[in-house]
Amino acid sequence: MRLIERSSLEEIGDLPTERIARELPQLIGDVLRAVANDKFDPGELGPEQYERAAALAELHAGSERSAADLARDITALQSVIMRALRQELDAIDPEVFADTVERLAEVTGTIQAAAAEELVVARSRELETLANTDPLTGLNNLRFLQQQIRQLLGVYKRYETPFAVLLLDIDGLKRVNDSHGHQAGDRILMQVAMSMRRSIRNVDTAARLGGDEFCVLAPNQQAAAAQVLAERLAAAVEQEVTTPDGPAVGISIGVVACPEHGEEPEQLMEVADRAMYKAKAGGESVSVGAPDEPEVAEATKRS
Repeated sequence: MRLIERSSLEEIGDLPTERIARELPQLIGDVLRAVANDKFDPGELGPEQYERAAALAELHAGSERSAADLARDITALQSVIMRALRQELDAIDPEVFADTVERLAEVTGTIQAAAAEELVVARSRELETLANTDPLTGLNNLRFLQQQIRQLLGVYKRYETPFAVLLLDIDGLKRVNDSHGHQAGDRILMQVAMSMRRSIRNVDTAARLGGDEFCVLAPNQQAAAAQVLAERLAAAVEQEVTTPDGPAVGISIGVVACPEHGEEPEQLMEVADRAMYKAKAGGESVSVGAPDEPEVAEATKRS
């Protein structure tokens, strides 16, 4: 079929399928070769064909377009190919033409299904990301942190791999909000988040818990090593984040580790919270948890 040998279909440029023709020209060849091949099963796609079909969904990624828009694009593409086929097959028996059109419908239906499936998966990933992300800072949120700490606990209980928890609180954010408004406070929160990203390892998880509290999960770290990470993080925030008045912003960090300070999420977060308030009360940036002194830490927190 001479149509298969063409590098493009001119009519496509005037339809919503223009991006398909421009960015996925091989997909058009897939359709035509499948229609021309009597041995091709229209209900199945090879790995490369499926990959190109799934790539149709990427043309819609990040837009407000729906699966219905995707279906309309593929239907328009099918109409263009059908008109071109009709011109090519004018001299062929009508029954052969009908069979060819039927195969075209089956092939494009299979491609549409593959593209729609990928679009649904992509949108699900987007929703999952939104559900796990703090909208202001772009860090992970409390929901995601809780999932990760449960996962790290599972790894510890199976392989005895330790991990550390760093609980952070920004010093003086309320003063900034009261003096300069919440927009100024939000800028500080975003700057702190940027400092956290630059200071932690790729394997670490940074999250904003809400308000002025943040947290870092550090896999395969004991408290001593995590303290070094916390000190580096505190120094980065002090150097990089400033208030509208000019002075640097500080943070107070409580450091704990599993199993040194507990083997349950609530216990670890409670000890880290006490350590954080101990650092704040003592004018220090970092304090390692002391689970054997709860009454002292609680008194410090209340003061």
